[in-house]
Amino acid sequence: MHRSLSAFFCALLLGCAPDDSPGPGGSGACAAATEHVASCYGDEVAVAFAEGCTAQAASDALADKCGSLEEGKADSFSTQILSPPLEHFKYGSIGADKLGVPIALLKAIPIVCADLLPPGADPRVRPLEAFGLLYEPGQELPIGFSKRRVPLVGIELVGNTCSACHTSTVRETPSATPSMYFGAPAVRFDVEAYNNFLLGCIGDNTRFNAKNLNKAFDELGVYGFSRFLAYKSSFFRLFVANLEDQVASVVRDGPWGPGRDDAIGLSAAILLGPEFVPPVAAPVDFPAVWNQDARTGQALHWDGASGSAEERNILVSVGAGTPKHGVPIASIAAIQSFLETLDPPAYPFAVDASLAAAGKPIFEQRCGSCHSEGGSRLWEVVDIGEIRTDANRLNVVTEAGIAETNSLWGYGWEFSQFSKTNGYVSGLLDGIWLRAPYLHNGSVPTLRDLLKPAAQRPTSFYRGNDTYDQKNVGFVSDVASEGARNYSLIETWRQGNGSGGHEYGTDLSESDTDALLEYMKTL
Repeated sequence: MHRSLSAFFCALLLGCAPDDSPGPGGSGACAAATEHVASCYGDEVAVAFAEGCTAQAASDALADKCGSLEEGKADSFSTQILSPPLEHFKYGSIGADKLGVPIALLKAIPIVCADLLPPGADPRVRPLEAFGLLYEPGQELPIGFSKRRVPLVGIELVGNTCSACHTSTVRETPSATPSMYFGAPAVRFDVEAYNNFLLGCIGDNTRFNAKNLNKAFDELGVYGFSRFLAYKSSFFRLFVANLEDQVASVVRDGPWGPGRDDAIGLSAAILLGPEFVPPVAAPVDFPAVWNQDARTGQALHWDGASGSAEERNILVSVGAGTPKHGVPIASIAAIQSFLETLDPPAYPFAVDASLAAAGKPIFEQRCGSCHSEGGSRLWEVVDIGEIRTDANRLNVVTEAGIAETNSLWGYGWEFSQFSKTNGYVSGLLDGIWLRAPYLHNGSVPTLRDLLKPAAQRPTSFYRGNDTYDQKNVGFVSDVASEGARNYSLIETWRQGNGSGGHEYGTDLSESDTDALLEYMKTL
């Protein structure tokens, strides 16, 4: 799944680690077959194969033709490029499914731990909607999940993709049908709640045990190797306890809320080691990822610390659970290619054309140097002393952490272009209407609030509502709940949630503010 679950997915197959006894197929045949599988598809697949090896499986494996060791590790058990490109963005692999969770187990967990799901969730029908994940008709998995059949072993594994965090919905009114937007920050996806559910379920042996899993698998019609994996529940619990310790080491001060996580803290805990985990909270918004061609060669990430889209994308892949020697570079490049030409979505509601025309020169005068094509400061890393927004996200990136990140490598890739900066990047505001809440940490709910002096901005509001606030340009943020759905309270006095700084245009008259906002709807 997302960053904090990456190691969990990686470890599920490793839970099948064989003991010293020979496989059912006979030690000689299975040993030779397992060695062959390892040379073709990597050690992790070989571990799974060895656990269930039979004489016939050994014979099939030894007859299997594959490429060289390097080819297998570069893209172990090949990655399909889906067509059209939008389908690949939604369901194409970034490699996390190479060591992912068996799809049968992902379906069983909501049944086994139905009482841990949010109120109103159906454990059997689209259960992960409860965490803001989005399903399409006819799809068994949400958008943002890929699946891969493991050769010779035969089970299907599931991993996350970019679109889990970069697909959103918008409702005109609470009763309206949501419209879906690709490349947008996933305003409803609550990573923290989702993590807590999965880890909490697997770590609880009163729920996650052979009796309950057998009952769920019987209901789902699951048999064979996928079912066998679940009997390693004692291993799962031990592993989950370790992962929970890692995730718990990331400092929090209140909930992240939907559409946010602490990217640096989670990456440090999972990839770099405990000594690199920041001592303060630094939550950030999921960014929009459309129109990537306009960002080619520019400083990336909120603080401009990444100088390469390829390195950024591979970091996401490895952080999501992809084995470092099995990053599917061609598949990730196909996703990037789609995003390079993905247009920012047009504002879907009525726009007052004359008011927007009056707002255009205000934007050019007040905002254009930093946020327009050709602007003198576009893509500049604006020093924190000038921008004065919350500094936690900037400060948690250290020179030592950058050096450690740049030391990471795998087959076909290595890092070298991450760097430490002292500010936040000024970028294009394409599709800005759909990028609420605003600032790097999502601490300001609407554009109208951002155009107020910092002292007048909301000190608390709710995240996770996809009903659109057309007047203020953002999502409805003053509603605590809707039916069984509870929204997440964000308080800007908490660590990393500061809503100060970026006090540009805060002296405009009300009429000029209205005109500017109307124009920004058209960007």
